[in-house]
Amino acid sequence: MIGRQPDASVYLESLAVSRHHAKITQENGSFFVQDLGSSNGTFVNGHRIVGRVPLTERDTLQIGPYEMGLVLETPPTSNEPAQVIRAKVELQSSNHTLFSHNASQKLHLMLEIARSLGHTPDLDPMLGKLLDHLLHLFPQADRGVVLFCDGDKLVTRAQRTRLLGDRHDVPYSRTIVRRALEEGAGILSEDVRSDRNLVQSATLVSLNLRSFLCVPLIGRDGKRLGVIQLDCLRNNQMFRPEDLELLSAITLQAAVVTENAAFHAERLREERLKQEILMARDIQQQFLPSDFESIGPTAELFAQCVPAREVSGDLYDFFRLGDGRFAFFVGDVSGKGMPAALFMIAVRTLARNLAPTATGAVDFLQRLNFALANDNPTHLYVTMVFGIYDNRDGSVLIASGGHPPPLLRRADGQVDVVTLKPGLLLGSAPIPLRISDVRINLHPGDTLILYTDGYVEATPDDKEEFGIDRLRQTLGGVRTTLPLQQCVLEASAAIRRFCNKDELQDDQTMLLLRKR
Repeated sequence: MIGRQPDASVYLESLAVSRHHAKITQENGSFFVQDLGSSNGTFVNGHRIVGRVPLTERDTLQIGPYEMGLVLETPPTSNEPAQVIRAKVELQSSNHTLFSHNASQKLHLMLEIARSLGHTPDLDPMLGKLLDHLLHLFPQADRGVVLFCDGDKLVTRAQRTRLLGDRHDVPYSRTIVRRALEEGAGILSEDVRSDRNLVQSATLVSLNLRSFLCVPLIGRDGKRLGVIQLDCLRNNQMFRPEDLELLSAITLQAAVVTENAAFHAERLREERLKQEILMARDIQQQFLPSDFESIGPTAELFAQCVPAREVSGDLYDFFRLGDGRFAFFVGDVSGKGMPAALFMIAVRTLARNLAPTATGAVDFLQRLNFALANDNPTHLYVTMVFGIYDNRDGSVLIASGGHPPPLLRRADGQVDVVTLKPGLLLGSAPIPLRISDVRINLHPGDTLILYTDGYVEATPDDKEEFGIDRLRQTLGGVRTTLPLQQCVLEASAAIRRFCNKDELQDDQTMLLLRKR
């Protein structure tokens, strides 16, 4: 890669060069150059190229003000280095040579830096402070950069420079950085320009380097965190092997502090996320009404939603209509977690706005389905049972959109399934649901029970489900006289015993309406 991007393989700083200007590839011993949509074009032998063209040693490649030629690398002899490296230090705490020269001074400097960094828990400010210390400690360093590994990419996390007016990203040689990371060793070049191997490294030539140090940050278990690189640009200054040893010793300590800071930052992010989710759960619970006495004197109502995770995709609601009747519903949004919880709030808001003008339960579900399906980029859907209770005669008009059928518990304890045409899922498509409603006359002591599939699909280790028949048995018989809240607790306890576990597999929501 050739371009003005600092981490390009060949870095060219002229503004006439695009950030990603051109690319050179090698295939089966042949070389090709390709322009990458640059503004000013790529030229071979004076002709602007289109697409990918061959490149040989006889060709002249021009990009902006730069002219380049392809030079095939000559294999180095046994006593010639293949790279610009003059010295290399293994970056391990067991490497005692790091501390063999001026041990007391190195220990003092490491303690001072560690103490300073220890008071800066945030990672990026800490890395910036580390570079400030290093530029003070190494007067020959004109600029410094800390690069972090992010998968296969290198990301600049901190940079400092002594050069006035230089506010660009500090450039670096990807080849040198990669080698330091792969070998786990600090690298020194005392005099970049005097190394004849640099003729083949256009990036280093373009960086204007006199000398540099490049030392990897190695964490626990040998994990490569990134590198610290210091550059010297002045002709009368250079780094020495003892500078490499000192920077390597400091980097060992800095890697520990850096990893701890990264761990601390991750813990803070997790804690913030946890607090935000808990706040979202509280907000969601506040959307679920709890004024169970509002239904009036002829009936009693109780509802409960227990999320399997921090937030729920289940919902229930009840509210009085303008004509005095009472609307109620239970729904179950597809999916789990935060997306389902947000969709649940949208469903509830639409339901409250559509119900007062609906002519009945079927009309309401049809309107809700069209409202959701016509503007649903998430492609989530909801199942729902919707009912309207009339205080005057104790009747309930009820309909279902793809939801498990309600239960009707008579005063004598017998529990029957209410047969409803299930219809389609709400929000899946803007088409008629093909549903019909049913009118149920509640007598004193009769209870209508709405629930989500978390009560019937619970299973121990993927075996037989709890099922609707077990739910009928759990809620029937003598339990008909229990308080409604106690009925919900009995059902939840029965599922825990059946599954032999306390954690829920799915959200559990139940609403009970009993005629007084």
